[in-house]
Amino acid sequence: MKRSDLSVKELAAFIGVSTDTIRRAVRKGELPATRVGTALRFDLRKVQHQMERNAVVRLRRRSARAPGGTAGRAQADQPPVGNTGAWLTT
Repeated sequence: MKRSDLSVKELAAFIGVSTDTIRRAVRKGELPATRVGTALRFDLRKVQHQMERNAVVRLRRRSARAPGGTAGRAQADQPPVGNTGAWLTT
């Protein structure tokens, strides 16, 4: 397979995602792309390198947020009480 100048469709097939996912990642700045007229072109080596960097950043962010697996959850002795439709038994 050629290493550079992949189209959106070719890159999507190679990675195994939809073309919409590729375009969304480019808009977010998660994938490097070159615009040729109105078309996007990708260098496979640059894309692979960027995907590896993105994975490392996400892994670090997740592990930093979740020491002990409790990130984002309140540390309470009782379960939350609210309009959940569940009967409360005490």
